[in-house]
Amino acid sequence: MNIKKQKWTAFIILTIAAGLIYRVPYLKTVFYDPLINGFNLTNAQVGSYMSVYSLTKTVIYIPGGILADRFDNRKMLVFSTMLLAVLTFWYAAIPSLTALKIIHFLLAFSNVIFWVSFVKAIRLFGSEDEQGSVFGYSEGIRAVVGLLINFAALGILNYFIAAVQPLRYVLSFYGVVYLILGIAMWFVLPKERSENATATSIQDYINVLKVPGVWMVAFLVLAAYSVQVASEYTTPYLTTVFGMSAVTSGIIATIRSYGIGIFSAPIIGKISDKVGSYSKTIIALFIIEIILATVLLLLPGNSNILIAAIITVLAFATVMYAIRGIYYATMGEAKVPVALTGTATGIISVIGYLPDAYMNVMLGGFIDQYPGAKGFKFVFGSIIIFASIGIVLGLIIYFRNRKLTATE
Repeated sequence: MNIKKQKWTAFIILTIAAGLIYRVPYLKTVFYDPLINGFNLTNAQVGSYMSVYSLTKTVIYIPGGILADRFDNRKMLVFSTMLLAVLTFWYAAIPSLTALKIIHFLLAFSNVIFWVSFVKAIRLFGSEDEQGSVFGYSEGIRAVVGLLINFAALGILNYFIAAVQPLRYVLSFYGVVYLILGIAMWFVLPKERSENATATSIQDYINVLKVPGVWMVAFLVLAAYSVQVASEYTTPYLTTVFGMSAVTSGIIATIRSYGIGIFSAPIIGKISDKVGSYSKTIIALFIIEIILATVLLLLPGNSNILIAAIITVLAFATVMYAIRGIYYATMGEAKVPVALTGTATGIISVIGYLPDAYMNVMLGGFIDQYPGAKGFKFVFGSIIIFASIGIVLGLIIYFRNRKLTATE
């Protein structure tokens, strides 16, 4: 196998794994009722072990990033995937609630180590002027894998639906897939290609905290992710305000969540490489988000314009996934050291994914307090606010990069 073919084979296998690692921790997203019934759990008990998972992830993002920088990336990725396989097989044994909490505590370690190592590996797959393409293609492949694996897992559940524990077979399927991917990554992933990670000192990691670009990218991701969380309310918006049917809602939600990213992220990634500035591309995309959110904010709740509302929602999803595909590509412009990408990713992830902790509570409260179209105005208003913050951060990254590049 020639070097270029091996490189892209490794890229595809790694990205497929990245598209699957969160399926088991977030099993409730697709299999909520089978999970409740199969494990004889209450809603509160499901929430209890998910809290263990979320809290553990938040605490270990930064130490996980340091580990990713100090050890060979291939070993870290394979270890985390194999640990995920073992935990999934344990999960498939239908253990007790206490065991589920332990499993999700360890799943958090597995997922964090994989994620920070994955972002570092993807960054190393391309030069600094190819970051849009590598991150964009990665997001596209992950979207395809997410769509296909959902259908496969649902098919398995349906086939074994008459069994005593049908979810056991779904989890076993995931476990086998993780095992195969872990073995494949060991053989196809290159060894560490950046500076010798073991040569870095504790002071180097402390210095990452002093890199302004790390914080800029972190809050840029926070702004983009806040918009993403808010956009999840566009489906109930269509059903509540425009009277869209449940079946149509399911179709639109699937297209919005899995189908759009297949095309938008790779295309924008390639375009942003041509533009030569990922921050400029993101600024333009945030502006489009504000325009589309304003349209949704002003649309009258009339079933006669449901089609227009659906088109606007899907257009918004296209732009949102385009931003998601390239926001990590801004690390080069922000002057984040390549050798410490793992540590930087840990910091960025802690801050960037904080919206999970407050956006749903905040927006859900508004929708409950102001029923109907009025509640969703707060949703679109929050999108406009966070997109505006994203524009400011994009401008700071862009002009700072120009200034630093001019003095080099």
